[in-house]
Amino acid sequence: MECYAPFLFPRANCAHKRTQLYDAHVKAGATMVDFGGWEMPIQYPEGIVAEHLFTRHSCSLFDVSHMGRLRVEGPDAVAFLQHVLTSNVLALDPDKAQYCIIPAEDGSAVDDAYLYRFFEDWYLLVVNAANTDKDLGHLLPIAEKFDVKITNITADYASIAVQGPKSRDLLMTLSGGVAVTEPMKNALGVLPLEGHEAWVAKTGYTGEPLGYEVFVKTEDAHWLWDRLLELGAKPAGLGARDTLRLEAGMPLYGHEMGLDAEGKPMPIFAVSLARFAVSFSEKKGDYVGRKPLASAF
Repeated sequence: MECYAPFLFPRANCAHKRTQLYDAHVKAGATMVDFGGWEMPIQYPEGIVAEHLFTRHSCSLFDVSHMGRLRVEGPDAVAFLQHVLTSNVLALDPDKAQYCIIPAEDGSAVDDAYLYRFFEDWYLLVVNAANTDKDLGHLLPIAEKFDVKITNITADYASIAVQGPKSRDLLMTLSGGVAVTEPMKNALGVLPLEGHEAWVAKTGYTGEPLGYEVFVKTEDAHWLWDRLLELGAKPAGLGARDTLRLEAGMPLYGHEMGLDAEGKPMPIFAVSLARFAVSFSEKKGDYVGRKPLASAF
């Protein structure tokens, strides 16, 4: 059972998709490139090195609205997620998030993802941008066997990664001094930022000790982006994203998943972070790819 609304902000005579913040990038003089079918900023006029260093010393904004955002709800939501993800969803308390992998039957990875539980009764599954349609193609047929509803809310909510040592101070300015999340990594919070509801996740997109991903309604995206710039943040593009993640030893999706040089599916444990994302808890029961994963562990 599903509700699926394709998310496209196409340029005239162009198949590339655009995020809610496309106009803000162009206005700022960003160099736009094709990134998995999306028109995304690779750098701004100051350049990749300046963006990298500013992130490490202050606070940078990354538009991650191209990532797929799927709402999963219904009486069988937990059972479904336990079956289609490698992580132990029962261990995920409200206001917490966990890294996970969407496995295939042969023990390879369809995609890696993040599962968020901002609310008691539904889950937010964020998947890689270029894989959203593929992931839905994999998940929806399985969902038909469960009393669950998957809704693609990518068009309804934007996502901004607010990264760097000053990120917490900037967000707390907008929250009126209210702590945005608990101090531990992967903690979540739902709170008003100057009257606009935001879902805030303490996740280090760039490997920063202090880093957040903030989800807001599409109509609030430009407001949040502009307010954070007014408070001293600067925009950063895909180039700095890559250099920051490489510096932090974080994987860049594309080389550790999918097919190898011989065209064979790569096993999930080829992903360096898989050991944190694969559970063999008895509470999970049998799930997609469990047997080959257990034999390879």
